[in-house]
Amino acid sequence: MRTRYNTQANFGFLVVPIIVQGAAMAFFFVPLVSLVLSGLTPERVPAASGLSNFARIVSGSFGTSIATTLWDNRAILHHAQLTEYVRNSSMATRDYVQTLQAGGLSFQQAGAAINRSIDVESHLLAANDLFWISSILFLLMIGVIWLARPIKENLAPGAVGGAH
Repeated sequence: MRTRYNTQANFGFLVVPIIVQGAAMAFFFVPLVSLVLSGLTPERVPAASGLSNFARIVSGSFGTSIATTLWDNRAILHHAQLTEYVRNSSMATRDYVQTLQAGGLSFQQAGAAINRSIDVESHLLAANDLFWISSILFLLMIGVIWLARPIKENLAPGAVGGAH
């Protein structure tokens, strides 16, 4: 749903994917926590839960860094692609520059305004690209989580478990 964002998106177009994502997160995190804590004795659950939260936070930090880098690289790529369409020989470019100049901008200011518009569009296209990548990754992860089998038996207090 988020891969179709554009600069004319209204409030409902932006909010509906957030609501769907919030509802869907329960179907991902509840089984994930169940898998992490399955087969543990009650006294080991706090340590396993803390370790799980630590791993989730660290992984989220790496994911944020990777996503930011990818977003920036994709924005640069889209900026380069979009600027190829802005030429003095283009009638649309000349009309837009004339419209901006009629609004009181100089030629340099009109060029800066066009560049800013290209920046906005390129970052939006880059965000859409990341939403595509994220959706594919989450679909794959949902399959892994739902196909995984939790441990059904309780381990003895001295047995080797997952919270070490």
